[in-house]
Amino acid sequence: MMTLCFGWICTAAHAQPFPAKPIRMIVPFPPGGIDPAARLMGPRMTEALGQPIVIENRAGANGNIGSDFVARSPADGYTLLFATSSTLITGVFLSKSIPFDPLKDFTPVSNLYEPLHTLAVHVGLPVRSAKELIDYARSNPGKLSYSSSGVGSVFHLNSELFKQAAAINVVHVPYKGIAPAMADVGEGRVEVGLAGYSNFRPLLAANKVRLLAVLEPRRYARLPELPALEELLPEFRKAPSWIGLLAPARLPRPVLERLHAAAIAAVKSPELQKYFEENSNLTIGNTPEEFTAQMRADMDRTARLVKAIGVQPE
Repeated sequence: MMTLCFGWICTAAHAQPFPAKPIRMIVPFPPGGIDPAARLMGPRMTEALGQPIVIENRAGANGNIGSDFVARSPADGYTLLFATSSTLITGVFLSKSIPFDPLKDFTPVSNLYEPLHTLAVHVGLPVRSAKELIDYARSNPGKLSYSSSGVGSVFHLNSELFKQAAAINVVHVPYKGIAPAMADVGEGRVEVGLAGYSNFRPLLAANKVRLLAVLEPRRYARLPELPALEELLPEFRKAPSWIGLLAPARLPRPVLERLHAAAIAAVKSPELQKYFEENSNLTIGNTPEEFTAQMRADMDRTARLVKAIGVQPE
């Protein structure tokens, strides 16, 4: 009888409801960038889970250091990754050595949100719509140029996807960062830019650029007059540009469900919705299954695009 009682006590002790202690959320980048969103999510998830979410920055190697730390952590739900597609999708094809497999070493929880991406031109270019831009580029092959934050960046990939879908020849001018790249669109040194709406806001205020389209599947509610590029080019699909929540591989299903519910409650909270609206981000909040399928599809599509444009890993 004593043995049975002791066994029951041991089982109960090891079967504490999740979570029973604080949870670490690893942001694999320095403060700034995606860090503010993570720090807004933390308290909202804490409310849902009843345990503190501790934000920890582990920056370096385009997010690989922090991501690898999470990949090697126990699959118990107490270590999470606040990740970007620039690390887990695009970055795989830009580096010769990645210490983890994004599709095998993580449990996707949810794609939380994505930045709004747009197509813009310098105001001096005689076009007022995406169709007029395409017609102009076709009539002047190789005479227009677009800027990006560098080879292999999401801005580079989106621009190449646009070129492919529109069957146009526009010259790529890579920069070291998105700010100088879009600044030169504003000055007219480069005519075309495909970047985040937030990157164009100062240039729009100064009347230096003209927005032609959003790169999303549908129109953006706050800019309803701006068409989605897919309305003109149905085959166009933008490159991956999401921010998502992941855990180590083989996370137990009950733990995954608790984390997913807490994450969705957080992204739908008034605080996060206000932040997304102010920064032109789109709430996604999909299921673990949908996020898993999205990551696989993103990986396949990015592999084909990188090969087509000849990007070489470094």
